[in-house]
Amino acid sequence: MNDKKTKELVKELEDTFPEIYDRINYGLYVLVIDENGKIYDDESEPGFNEDDIDEVQVIYNGDAVSAFPSFKGKCTFNAYAIKYENLDVITKVIGIIGKHFKNWKELN
Repeated sequence: MNDKKTKELVKELEDTFPEIYDRINYGLYVLVIDENGKIYDDESEPGFNEDDIDEVQVIYNGDAVSAFPSFKGKCTFNAYAIKYENLDVITKVIGIIGKHFKNWKELN
C-alpha cells in the first residue's frame, strides 16, 4: 500500500522537530492509526490504510492529545491536563496535522 500522504506528514514533523521527534519517553511521538487499529510504520502489523485514518495520537513529554478526523472537513480533539510548557510543541504539531488533513481528500 502506498502511504504517501502519511509519509509527507511524518516527514514534516521530523523536519520541524529533529531534536525531539520519535523519542517516546522524553520527546515527541506521533501515532497515526487507521480504522482497523493498524499503526503507520509498524512493521509487525502490516496493512495500514491511510485513506481510513481513525486517530492521530500526539505524545509529548508524557502529555497526550488525540485528533479524530470526522470526514466532514473537521476533526475532534481529546486531551487531558497538559503542562503549560508542553503546549507550544503540541499546538504546533496539531497545526501541522491540520494542514495535511485539510488537503487529504479522503478525510473531507
